[in-house]
Amino acid sequence: MRKTVLLLTLLLPLAFGCQKDNEAEPSTIDFGPGEGVTYRNANNVPMAYTDPSDWTADAQWNSREKALFSLPVVVNLDGPQTGVTTDMSFYPNPISPDGVGIFRPNLAIEGTLRLIWVDKNYKVMSTNEQTLAKGTELAFQFPQTTFPKEQKYRLYYVLYKADGTLIYKGHGDVHIRQQ
Repeated sequence: MRKTVLLLTLLLPLAFGCQKDNEAEPSTIDFGPGEGVTYRNANNVPMAYTDPSDWTADAQWNSREKALFSLPVVVNLDGPQTGVTTDMSFYPNPISPDGVGIFRPNLAIEGTLRLIWVDKNYKVMSTNEQTLAKGTELAFQFPQTTFPKEQKYRLYYVLYKADGTLIYKGHGDVHIRQQ
């Protein structure tokens, strides 16, 4: 009996420890198939490859993505999104080192927009939050000291109302590349 208890005590942790964790968080960002970036010229005209997951609303985020957002009101990032994204874009993309890029959220609903730039390892590079009106475009500078060239970065965005209603959330990828 004593040997059976000892054997079970030793084998149970091994049995449970060998199970694969199907919900392991990714350690780096998967930018998607191909180059994983939606390219646009300086006039915001699409060119070459388009990533259909960029610049739209995301259904689910993993816990690392959700942990990036500490909002001043409670917003359920897993909840339903009440807004619609149409023709959202970032241009030019790719962008030159030390260049300026334009984020065009193309808002149909006004709200507060939280923006978080991260590198491929989810390291926060820059954050921004502001109340936006319809038709607003935001300019971003990409100094090489913060955004080294020949790298891809991801912009996560959450648009929400003052009462915590989630309007939409999503991401888009930007490539800093010498032109």
